[in-house]
Amino acid sequence: MGAPPRSTTLRPPTGLDWLPQGQDMATLIADHDWASSAIGHPSTWSNALRTAVSTCLSSNFPLLVLWGPDLVNIYNDGYREMIGTEKHPRALGTPVADIWPEIWDTIGPMFASVVETGVATWSEHQPLLIDRHGFTEECTFTFSYSPLFDDDGSINGVLDISVETTKEIVQARRLAAIADLSSSLSLQEHATDACVAAIGALSRHSRDIVAADIMLNVDGSLVPVASNRRSLQSAGRLARVATEVLDGGARTIGQERTDFPAEHRLTPLIDGRGEVIGVFVATLNPLRPFDDSYAQFVDVVARTIGNVVERAQRRSEVVGELQYVNETLQRAMLPAVRDTPTIAARYLPAANNLSVGGDWYDIVDLPDDRRALVVGDCVGHGLYAATAMGQLRSAARALLLEGCDPAHMISSLDTFAGSIEGGACASVVCIVVDRVHERLEYCRAGHPPPLVVSPTQTRWLDASGGPVLGLDPNAERTTTSVPFVDDDVLIMYTDGLVERRGRSINEQFDELARHAEAVCRSNVTHVANSILVMMGTDSVDDDVVVVVKRLEPVD
Repeated sequence: MGAPPRSTTLRPPTGLDWLPQGQDMATLIADHDWASSAIGHPSTWSNALRTAVSTCLSSNFPLLVLWGPDLVNIYNDGYREMIGTEKHPRALGTPVADIWPEIWDTIGPMFASVVETGVATWSEHQPLLIDRHGFTEECTFTFSYSPLFDDDGSINGVLDISVETTKEIVQARRLAAIADLSSSLSLQEHATDACVAAIGALSRHSRDIVAADIMLNVDGSLVPVASNRRSLQSAGRLARVATEVLDGGARTIGQERTDFPAEHRLTPLIDGRGEVIGVFVATLNPLRPFDDSYAQFVDVVARTIGNVVERAQRRSEVVGELQYVNETLQRAMLPAVRDTPTIAARYLPAANNLSVGGDWYDIVDLPDDRRALVVGDCVGHGLYAATAMGQLRSAARALLLEGCDPAHMISSLDTFAGSIEGGACASVVCIVVDRVHERLEYCRAGHPPPLVVSPTQTRWLDASGGPVLGLDPNAERTTTSVPFVDDDVLIMYTDGLVERRGRSINEQFDELARHAEAVCRSNVTHVANSILVMMGTDSVDDDVVVVVKRLEPVD
């Protein structure tokens, strides 16, 4: 006798044994009571509908099949994420008009057009206000509605191929807000002026910070300095709450639960010593969830404002006239460069050093539509470093005007550096921009690599050019040539821009690249100012030089 048969529990046939497996939605579709739906039991489904559903469940891309006169929903795992917790799973097998009533005025005519004409639609970054997680949410989608043909050739459905672009759109506008804020604050020297400028910049980007207040801590009391809030009653209430933030912890008001919208975010402005110097109050977008990325954005805004306010306070309260004299002397030793449509140069002295430094730059016009850009850094501060800086800059200019290429210029500086006090161990990078041949010729001696950035790619000019000056007069120096394209942005700088205690240099290089990519479409003045602020140069212990050049070939 054979073994007795196993006891098994058989699942009632659904007529959906042909469904592709691997997605959670396959199980939900198989278990759904289709007989009570508008499209009937699966045994009655046409081959065309089966093919459409199979295609839907075989794809990891968000797909939605709408079938029958009522356009009943059938979707895959990818699309389920976009439907949200308030609409899934009830959306399955339900007419689409019943699931999206809040946006039917927008999408309803699109569906009707596809069914009537057979012509697909295309919508890119379409803004929609939808309620899918328990609140009305601002979202954007890129999608196409295409006709689905039945077995007899008639149009009996619509295929929705969608991708949500909300995160990308929101992130882009927040980056734009931070870049504008940084640019607006870059030249502010007084704390009150910085606060007013910050509120002005944020008023231009009110999608994520609807209204804002900045209050400064004066002897333990918060003093309102700048605001764009229209309701005095609301401002007064928030001012009272803001005193609770003086302990250094941020506070969120009006959030029902995690990832829901919040009304306000109060963030302390903290200086380099960890002391609260003020409070930033932001009224938030009620159509966006206050999630981690939103909190990080508000924190970056508050930190940017706090850095500039601290710098302004330090300048007025501590540094005083002596710092002003030294800055004036340093700038007098550097070439006078006015921002043009294609070039901007910036020098910032060390935040806590009252002596002139050794960072320098020069811009030299050469024959044949060429221009040389030189950035260097002498060791130390004070008279010796400043004197060495001036001598090296003058020698580099003379060598370039005599026709030396970057490598020959640096080789000659190598010998010269050993003969002057303070010249040893200086770093330098030289780039000749050849507009006719659309090339950059460069050489660097122990200097951080320049950056070439565009909206589509970032390149470091990191070919080795040998050690710093004065170590080995026989060191081999080589000129490297690379192409550029119209509208590339070249960024040269000294190490004060990227060196930070407690952080790796690679992390700082990555941060510089991210900031440069975010602002590279702006004019060069905006790029230079924004990079200085976004890299936090107001509190570094070293001088900083930044030179920004937009690259353009000869017309």
